[in-house]
Amino acid sequence: MRQDAIMNVLHKGSTIDGKIRINGSVRIDGKLKGEVEATEAVIVGETGIIEGDIKSKEINISGKCTGGIIAENSVLLHASAEIDGDIMCKKLVVDEGVTIDGNITMKHKNKNVPEEKSK
Repeated sequence: MRQDAIMNVLHKGSTIDGKIRINGSVRIDGKLKGEVEATEAVIVGETGIIEGDIKSKEINISGKCTGGIIAENSVLLHASAEIDGDIMCKKLVVDEGVTIDGNITMKHKNKNVPEEKSK
């Protein structure tokens, strides 16, 4: 995450219903029912709960997430993370103890490149 990136915080005990779009980074320690999209990073703390999709360059999760996770670059899942949904990223780091129920895609298909046919 860039040093000059904007950091927004949803504190523990706070709840938001709806879609969040952030220019910069956001840390979720409360509960979000809806989608979150950030230009830099989404950080979900141990007390954070997201019920919806997450999109960002970097995604760092220690809490609970139900929904799709799409990162331009990397996803880091700490030991306390609980994921129920699909993950798409270029790089994935998973600590021991993480629970994931979903599919993981770590390559992005280029629609302009024809697939090789089996002979």
